[in-house]
Parts: sequence; C-alpha cells; structure tokens
Amino acid sequence: RSYQILSEYTDGDHALAMGELLRLLRAEYGLRCDRRAVYAALDKLRAVGCHIPEYQDDGEGYRLLSRPLESSEVQLLSDAVSAFPGISQRQCERLLRKLGRGLSRWQREQCRPLIVEAPWRGMNHETFLSVEVLKEAVSHRCQVEFQYMEYGMDKRLHSRRERPYRVSPYGLCFTNGNYYLICRYQGVQDISHYRVDRIQSPVLLEDQAIEPLPAELNLEQYVRERVYPFPGKAIYAVLRCETDLLSDVLDRFGLETQLRDNGDGTFDAVVFTGAAGLKFWALQYVGACQILEPFWLRQEISDSLRMGWENYQKAPEASSGS
Repeated sequence: RSYQILSEYTDGDHALAMGELLRLLRAEYGLRCDRRAVYAALDKLRAVGCHIPEYQDDGEGYRLLSRPLESSEVQLLSDAVSAFPGISQRQCERLLRKLGRGLSRWQREQCRPLIVEAPWRGMNHETFLSVEVLKEAVSHRCQVEFQYMEYGMDKRLHSRRERPYRVSPYGLCFTNGNYYLICRYQGVQDISHYRVDRIQSPVLLEDQAIEPLPAELNLEQYVRERVYPFPGKAIYAVLRCETDLLSDVLDRFGLETQLRDNGDGTFDAVVFTGAAGLKFWALQYVGACQILEPFWLRQEISDSLRMGWENYQKAPEASSGS
C-alpha cells in the first residue's frame, strides 16, 4: 500500500513526510502502521527497482521517482488515444484512466489531452471485442465471419449487406488514422481491407483454415507501400512537386524516396505505392503536385479533374427541404 500512496501523492515536485504517509495509509486503507513497518516496506520497494530516495538524500520527504511509464510517454499515448476515432467516448475515457493510473494526481492532470470529448467518435462499442476475435483468428490461422457496417442518413450504423463477410485474416494495421483488418476472400488473389471499427459480431471459424498468401507476397512490405489502404498492385510513379511539398512527400512515402531537384522551385520524386491510393493522395495536392508517369494514371487524374470541373459548372438544384 505504501507504493500506491507514493504513486498517487508524490512525484518529482511533491514529497510526503513520514507523518503524512502514515496518515494517508490509515485514511485510505485503514492501516495503522508504525514507522519501522513503513521503513521496511520502502526498503523492499527499493530492492525491486523503485526509485525512492532516502529522506536524508531528498531533504523534503519520500517520493516515487520511477514509473512504469514516464509522464511524457503517457502524454503521447493519451493524445494518440484521444485522436483515434475508432473507439467510443466511453472506451476512450476508460483507456485514458488506465494510462494515468501509474502517475501522480498532478501528473495526470498535466497529461490530460486537450480534446477528449471529440465530435468524431465512432458509435461501434464492439471495437475491442472485434480486435480480440480478429487477433485470435490471425493467431490460429482460421477464417472469420463478420458483419460490416456503414452509416446511413439517420447517422446510425447499418449492415452493408445481410450475408456476413467470410475472409482469411492475415493481420491488423493502423494507417491514416484508422485500424484495418488485412484479409482476402477464399479463391481471390487481391488483398482486401476493412476498418475494424466498422466490424461487428466477428465469429471465429475454427474448422476453416485460412488460404495461405502467395509466396511472393510480403505482407509487411505490402502494407508499407500503400499510401492509403486501397487494394491493387503497387506501381512505380514519378511525381513533380513544388518544393514546399517535400516534407509531406517524405512523410508519406518514406526517406528512401528518390529525389531530383529541378532548380526551378520544383522537384521530382520516384515512389513505389498503390495506384488507387496515390491517385487519392495526388488529388489532395493538385495545386502543387502532378503525376508525370505512368501516363495512364496521369490521364485518370485528368479525367477526374475534368469531371469535377463539370460538376461545379452546373447550377445546384434546390433541395426539397429548402
């Protein structure tokens, strides 16, 4: 119990005198201890690796200076949890409480994320259950069935179809702010991706073994090469971008990207990634980036821009609710 008291009430800026430590043990746990018992408990904690300076070394009292996670690590993880849209508000708050348990009450307050009650939280309360079942399916190398949900105009999740999806699962990955199941349908070569927070009611099919991946397919490399989780083969492409876009290109495609400075405020980059994801990415930066090669992808983007231009030239029809 001495550890819990020190963990909650002390840190680098706060210490407890022996009298206060004895009072808190009595008040919170009903323990009436003498100083010798507490000294012995502190020695045992030091023996197992807890950093608790001796009183004569500290000068102010007793404090716990070692934590399972440092406050900076909890801050980083808490911000990541808060920003993740794939869990409900209740799940987010429960995770934040767990992360903060190893900190003092003052450290917890400092590590609280700026945004906790975010408007983009998911409505699927089965996310953690889905993760457990899917990881078990991957570990046991068996197929899995599930319902896949989509939002309707009522802003609620509805099954995309009545018949459940049945796939061979190969792994889970986090990319572009979402958690995905990497899988494949029986007898189909292409890899599929499903957002885990949209999966409901997953069921292990323990008597149905997964279909092995093709020998030439490296799953880790496959995931790394995709800008966005779209299926399809990866391609080599040449981009011409304004210099201001350099950091974004390296962040997205990696430091191994081949670069050439054109000396006119632009650079060329050779990337190897999925075509559909690259098209989606390039359209977001259309004012500062163009795809030079392959020509067919350049043409697809040109057609998409033309269609968009035509759509915006049409006068919008008044909605029935206006």
